[in-house]
Amino acid sequence: MYLTPDFPKRIGLIAGGTNYPVLLSKEAKKKNVDVYAVGIKGLTSKTVEEHVKEIIWIEFGELVPLIKFFKKNKIKYAIMAGNVKKADLFKDIKLDVLTHQILNDTNDKSDMNLLAVAANILKKSHVELIDARTFLEEYIPKKGCLTKNAPNSHEWEDIMFGWKLAKSISAFDVGLTVAVKDKVVLSIEAIEGTNEALKRAVKYGGDSFVVVKVARPNQDMRFELPVVGLETIKLLKQVKAKVMAIEAEKTLFFDIKEAIKVADKNKISIIAV
Repeated sequence: MYLTPDFPKRIGLIAGGTNYPVLLSKEAKKKNVDVYAVGIKGLTSKTVEEHVKEIIWIEFGELVPLIKFFKKNKIKYAIMAGNVKKADLFKDIKLDVLTHQILNDTNDKSDMNLLAVAANILKKSHVELIDARTFLEEYIPKKGCLTKNAPNSHEWEDIMFGWKLAKSISAFDVGLTVAVKDKVVLSIEAIEGTNEALKRAVKYGGDSFVVVKVARPNQDMRFELPVVGLETIKLLKQVKAKVMAIEAEKTLFFDIKEAIKVADKNKISIIAV
């Protein structure tokens, strides 16, 4: 879907948090593509070192060494994989001259706009950011019910209600995940992240609620995709949620086979819409 016969045999990786960069590096290696990675100290998993050709480690907020590393290794294309917790943006961080300039010159400091600005800086250095789904086709569900149990009509009403809400507010970098029960909003994901939002939902709605997770409107597929995985499903089991709806072809699903087995065992419906 994303690879072509003339796809480069070396690629850059800007690695954030979660297992996403590790998974991407493994899959690239299977396709005989060498990965030159830039890890962020204290955020990126050290495991990524085992699956890449070369790696450097930078502080969060540094762009200059990243660009120099890619230039040195003649990297023309790069992938941004893994997230940065929004809470980290409020900690004391070390900004190099280039990053500081970007922040000073940018009025709109939403996640997607800052990433787009960074992508343009890279492009000026002859490095093009490409689709973050590259190498990961089997982890990006297409439309359809992924589990044995499908949502019932009442649950579908909650899915559609939650979907409309999430799509309306997700452009503001909030609400990519919402929890709904009987068309009542139990929680909306903010800075705390998906897991904490779900834990909050169960306090107000009890069990059997519906979870909806969407991509931003006009999601730029180069940047931070919505992510779910086995741990998400285990949490749904813990809080006794009954349904999770995700956006088809725009959501990365870690450990998808094992996660679906757990969902089936616990009669949780997972639907890609």
